[in-house]
Amino acid sequence: MSAAATAPEEARTRIDELLAAPVLAVDGCELTGRDLLAAGVVSGRWPRLERELSEGLGLVAAEPPPDAEVGEAVRAFRLDHGLLSAEDLRAWMRSRGLTHAGLKGVSARVLARARGGSPESVAPDEVALALPAEAVCTGALREIGFWLGDRMLSAAIGGASIEPLALERPLVQQLVFDEARTVAGGISPLPGLERAERLAWIAALDQAHRPWEADATGPAEVAAKLHEKELDWCRFDIDELRPGSEGAAAEAARQLAEGVEPAAIAAAASVPLTPLRFLLVDAPPELARALTGAVVGDVIGPWSEEGEYAVARVRERQAPQADDDEIGTRAREDVLADAATRLRAGRVRWYDRA
Repeated sequence: MSAAATAPEEARTRIDELLAAPVLAVDGCELTGRDLLAAGVVSGRWPRLERELSEGLGLVAAEPPPDAEVGEAVRAFRLDHGLLSAEDLRAWMRSRGLTHAGLKGVSARVLARARGGSPESVAPDEVALALPAEAVCTGALREIGFWLGDRMLSAAIGGASIEPLALERPLVQQLVFDEARTVAGGISPLPGLERAERLAWIAALDQAHRPWEADATGPAEVAAKLHEKELDWCRFDIDELRPGSEGAAAEAARQLAEGVEPAAIAAAASVPLTPLRFLLVDAPPELARALTGAVVGDVIGPWSEEGEYAVARVRERQAPQADDDEIGTRAREDVLADAATRLRAGRVRWYDRA
């Protein structure tokens, strides 16, 4: 029998194993892959996982990344996960039902998505075959598990009695339809009533969790985070020049220090003048070090970035403000992550599937 003929059955088996397996326990309550599929549908994370997987498969089919780059990405993955020996890696993959080829496939797709391009069309069976490895190795399964766990825990500490949403509600019916449209949901043999009951419970948990999030990210908590990140989240506006050589960059820095306008230097050297705006924490390491004590008018550089020499002058430096949409959002996300870490402490236990 050909590989093409056996692929659908293999895909079904892999998905069934992923959905049936216990993945984590929250306050002793065991959650399986089916629970996480439903949570991923309610949160929107599972459909995004499958879309990104399909895109990655199509991009790899159109233009596979070089083997050397894939190998380097696999090595980076092993380092990130503490899988330093071959036996460590084999044991990690074995407990999750993964193969080295599956790990390489995930790495290739990550590289391909970063590079971009035009993906080829991909059959659902291809997505199904690669889905377990993608869910585990990209961290999506753990992300969804924490999302659901947080909602269970916030309900528990608040003493809330969570009543599942009524099954006839349009939201629940839409969620059942959304789950069935996923590749994993389409393979799952569960009847619609069981799907609806699980989705109704998780949707109710999600609604009950929102007041906890609002309390955790109040004005006092956000202000404290802004104070904590006062340096990291400074916003800089700079005028950057990349004259080409180290010597030319040093000369541009000298002229900037003498008060010559960046635009005049750029015109004389026939190089572009690039205005940049960013937070200090997002700057390349060498530039971030140079900017740490910089004020308006200071000349930064020369520094080297990706083989090019650059120099810049600081046009503006602004301390983080809560009314800055980007910084405010970032502060609330950080505060929420801190609160979630405290919420989970000692109450979430992961099995070897994620």
